[in-house]
Amino acid sequence: MWKLLRTDKRFRRLFIGETFSSFGDSAVYLSLAIWIKDLTGSDAAAGVVFLIITAPGLAAPLLGHWVDRVRRRPLLLRMYSVMAVLVLGLLFVGDSGDVWIIYLVTLAYGVLFATPARPALLKDMLPSENAAAARSLLITVREGVRIVSPVAGAGVYTAFGGGALAVLGSATFVVAALVLWSIKVVESEPEPAGEPFARSVTAGFRFVRATPFLLRLAVSFVAFLAVVGLLETAVFAAVDQGLGQGPAFVGVIASLQGGGSVLGGILAGVVVRRAGEFRGSAVGYALISAGLVLCVWREMPLFILGAMLIGTGLPFLMVALSTALHLYAPARMQGRVNAAVSSVCDLFQTLSIAAGAALIGLIDYRIMYALMGMTALMCAVSVLLRRIAPPQVAESVADDPGDGRLEAPAGPPRPPDPSDPADEELRPAR
Repeated sequence: MWKLLRTDKRFRRLFIGETFSSFGDSAVYLSLAIWIKDLTGSDAAAGVVFLIITAPGLAAPLLGHWVDRVRRRPLLLRMYSVMAVLVLGLLFVGDSGDVWIIYLVTLAYGVLFATPARPALLKDMLPSENAAAARSLLITVREGVRIVSPVAGAGVYTAFGGGALAVLGSATFVVAALVLWSIKVVESEPEPAGEPFARSVTAGFRFVRATPFLLRLAVSFVAFLAVVGLLETAVFAAVDQGLGQGPAFVGVIASLQGGGSVLGGILAGVVVRRAGEFRGSAVGYALISAGLVLCVWREMPLFILGAMLIGTGLPFLMVALSTALHLYAPARMQGRVNAAVSSVCDLFQTLSIAAGAALIGLIDYRIMYALMGMTALMCAVSVLLRRIAPPQVAESVADDPGDGRLEAPAGPPRPPDPSDPADEELRPAR
């Protein structure tokens, strides 16, 4: 996995840009709610930040359609540039009457997060053999910076005020834009117009439904998210009633889970590459299930171990699903396919979080943890119960280095070994 960073100059630059971008994103937008709370004194006004930042996800299919109709690198450059300027608008926030500026910047962050241009660009940048390693590295750095970036953002805001937060956010977008500008990518041709608009927008949903391999992975992940959102509320009850700690200890649990996610991100790419997307996701579900069950006991060591196992398992699910979407969806379907999956996942996760908030006063938190653990275990069984052969890999321009425009991969891909069980799922696709 680390070989990709050493041998692929373009991906190394993208990795650096994503590190700065991820740090700036989470450091700034998570601090905006604190800022609004200070300005207005209203918890509801602060909570609106999280509503606004998730709202653009409802338009993800439209954004995916847009991504497939244009060149992704120029689109990302423009988005980063606009964000670098727009975030500086926070410098003009002085009192509660300027809260609308914070909401506007928050909405822009939401649009950036909901636009699937970055995963679509990767399809044209990376040979298919590097898909799992690249996704693993990007998830690892994203989870790693999220351990420290919220604290760093809150610290900058507390020490220097919102203006410093604006400069920090703008600077990270400038760095990300400059790094991306330095990367030369030969992109696939944009999707031509001609198909009816409604049919084109929903093409991602139809593609997933017509591809049993992707459908199985996506349905299992959606089923998991439809229950695991209970954790957002249950963890507060577990810390209070089970461990006898104050609400601030939830931050400690989140950091431990984040540390587990960094480890999981490092391991997931290797496992998914060798064992395939189905088995890789099954490993993730099994780790999460074990972690959730451990959290049922009111013992601090077991709860901490459980939180770390949950964090370790989550990247396996994300790497497995994102690798499958990268490999088996055509280059000019990447935007719509990624948008289709993410929009359904976001919907069910949101409903699950709402259900957790409504049920926590009625159901013991341990029952919630047990239910989530059982669901994760059932998801693991579902992806292993009946094997579905992966479809043929949808090759992109990055898989054809002989056209004279792209650098060849660092080495030839390892051919599948029929005698090696680890290659069983990869064999038909390679």
